[in-house]
Amino acid sequence: MRAGLALLSLLILAGCATTRELPQAPDGPAQQALEQDYYHVDIPTHDGKELKATVYQPELAAGETAPVVIATHGFGISRAKRPWSFHGQWMITGEAALKAWKQGYWVVYYDQRGWGDSEGVVRMMDPDYEVRDVSSVIDWTLEHIPAVKELNDGDPALGMIGESYGGGAQTMASFEDPRLEALVPIATWHDLNALAPNGHMRTNWGAHLFSIGAFASGFDIGFMVQKPMRSGFTGTVSHAAQRKMRKHSPVHYCEDEQYPQADALFVQGFRDSVFPLQEGLDNRACFEAGGNDARMLAIQGGHILPWPVQKFSGKPLFNTEDEIRCGQQEPVKLEDLILHWWDEKLRGEERQVPEFCVTLNEEGEGQAMKRFPSGGEEFMLPDSKVHLPLAGMFEWLMIPMDVGFDLWRKVWWSGADYRMKKPDGGIGRPKFVPLYIAHEDERLLGIPEIDIRLDSTASKITAKAFVGVGVQEAGMRRVHVASEQLTPLPGKGVYKQELPAVSRKLDHGDRVGLVIYGYTWQFFTNPSYWHNVARLGGDVYLPILGPADES
Repeated sequence: MRAGLALLSLLILAGCATTRELPQAPDGPAQQALEQDYYHVDIPTHDGKELKATVYQPELAAGETAPVVIATHGFGISRAKRPWSFHGQWMITGEAALKAWKQGYWVVYYDQRGWGDSEGVVRMMDPDYEVRDVSSVIDWTLEHIPAVKELNDGDPALGMIGESYGGGAQTMASFEDPRLEALVPIATWHDLNALAPNGHMRTNWGAHLFSIGAFASGFDIGFMVQKPMRSGFTGTVSHAAQRKMRKHSPVHYCEDEQYPQADALFVQGFRDSVFPLQEGLDNRACFEAGGNDARMLAIQGGHILPWPVQKFSGKPLFNTEDEIRCGQQEPVKLEDLILHWWDEKLRGEERQVPEFCVTLNEEGEGQAMKRFPSGGEEFMLPDSKVHLPLAGMFEWLMIPMDVGFDLWRKVWWSGADYRMKKPDGGIGRPKFVPLYIAHEDERLLGIPEIDIRLDSTASKITAKAFVGVGVQEAGMRRVHVASEQLTPLPGKGVYKQELPAVSRKLDHGDRVGLVIYGYTWQFFTNPSYWHNVARLGGDVYLPILGPADES
């Protein structure tokens, strides 16, 4: 037994990378052949802290150079310390970065301040700390990594990748540091206030992020519990907190007409219930306004938190598709598309990376588009009565009943026509108000908009509803929330705004409409706490595309 444990310990130690202190690297190509390897390093910051990183060294012949990819992680997790690690094998950042390493790229994979093995306190992407740390990593890389490839203009061939929190690091760093050339921000924010649409915190996600972050950082997440940020614990976010989150976001720079200095391939998801697709669209628009090459892969996945509306997608909390098919092209693995982007930008190779590709389903089927639809056909929302907060409160019970009813109906009433079925819900299940019956080969694809009024028998602040676009498949009872996104309406008043982008195929007979909740687990501490009757009416604009519509 002891011999077996000793052997296991030796094997583990043999597979562990060591920490090295690297001398200043000589200029120019590799002076001697380099073997493929990886090892840990310490990177000093401007304020005397140390960031822990793992350097993945590619195999290089004497006289060769290689581009560098800087990789980092999302909120609450840490870097890929070795190829066989959680972040290296299960997150798209690690999959793409390590594939680049095997294809001859240097990769510098670092723990952000306060996470993993790095020192410091988490400040939620403060421009003076986490964002400035990116420049510290670049400084160290260019000083200690040998044989870094130079572009035609003499600048170093530097790329970067990271998901969520790691996406925010690179987008914001690109406003300050011109040395970054080719970014891959995945499922990240344009305005951090996307965490609290209309001032209402996504409390289910907030609870998960706070719990995970507290333990993963050793309870060094003071930013989240200090004034004014702790207002989010009540379910609503103060104006002071909203202003602070805005300063920790690309929108703060873009609105002042300060533009990023790098090209970027954005990867953003329709089903992402933290940073919806519009966050990527807005980032892309800002990068393009600065004259950069900004492309986008609009995928289905992202931050996925299973609940009665969202479907579990195979991995907890964060998922991306394995393959993307853009139009008639053959499916391509997502990490290969990312590598093609770096090959084009950092190696000058000709690669096919779409300008804008939109997935239509979870199987990765998609199409190339020139512009993303917004608004659409206008439908009048009839006066609709909803009981708050009861509408949707028992969805966890209603869904199994509806699924069972649908299976039973298929057997006994397979030819029944439910297209003219009256709206239902509004007490136990959410209210569904159908507005449109689909024909053949249609798609619900784009950004819906609403211009509706919410009234209630309660006071202004206790009348809270949550709305989204609902799809009821032909002849079925259950209603699916399109792209699994809901938007809070935090009190009486008129709401003229966008809803989160949607992407869903429509079959003949599917009904599309507005789904209205009084209670939802996405915002589980935010509902009305007194029973009241709400009424909604106005106009809804649905982006419904037919086969003849241009993309």
